[in-house]
Amino acid sequence: MPYPTLIKRLLASCFVLIGGLLIVLAIWPDGITDLAPEDVTAGAVARAIGAVAAAAIGVMVLLTLWDE
Repeated sequence: MPYPTLIKRLLASCFVLIGGLLIVLAIWPDGITDLAPEDVTAGAVARAIGAVAAAAIGVMVLLTLWDE
């Protein structure tokens, strides 16, 4: 199977990075960094963990695009 060209890799990388950023921004709970520890809910923590997991998956996809 032929490897993708540099242009295709750059376009795919931009797509993955922008999509991953939008997913993280959509999931990330608003104001979680401003809350006191006793005010943080389990739902906010779960959403923050989900956002970090989505970002990690995006990075893994990005790395596989550049792996030869």
